[in-house]
Amino acid sequence: MKTILIFYLLIPFLLFSQEEIDTTIVLYPDIEAEFPGGPTEMKRFIIDNLEYPKIEFETVPNGRIFVEFIINIDGSIEQVIVRKEGLKDLDNAYIELVKNMPNWIPAEVEGKKVRSRALLPFSIHF
Repeated sequence: MKTILIFYLLIPFLLFSQEEIDTTIVLYPDIEAEFPGGPTEMKRFIIDNLEYPKIEFETVPNGRIFVEFIINIDGSIEQVIVRKEGLKDLDNAYIELVKNMPNWIPAEVEGKKVRSRALLPFSIHF
């Protein structure tokens, strides 16, 4: 009797097992992921939302910061990192900017939405 009762208690867990999520990141999709509205809207978003930290400008190196991130099939952004680290406060400002971006239009392979990697270069000139 106890065996039958335990079996009936476990059935709901077996029936409602979670579906496997594809975590594959496609490096070369047929259609690249895109910021909603294209490059012009992304530039506008960056100008309106980038908040530079209070740092001494003499310590800021001229050059580029590369921010890398994953765009999921729903367009959300995750795993945001700076490829070549510079000043921590400045790196964090760019990471927060990317994290606060609206959902992107995801990449596609053969008409199916896929996860992809994106790399945004930011030029720094003071």
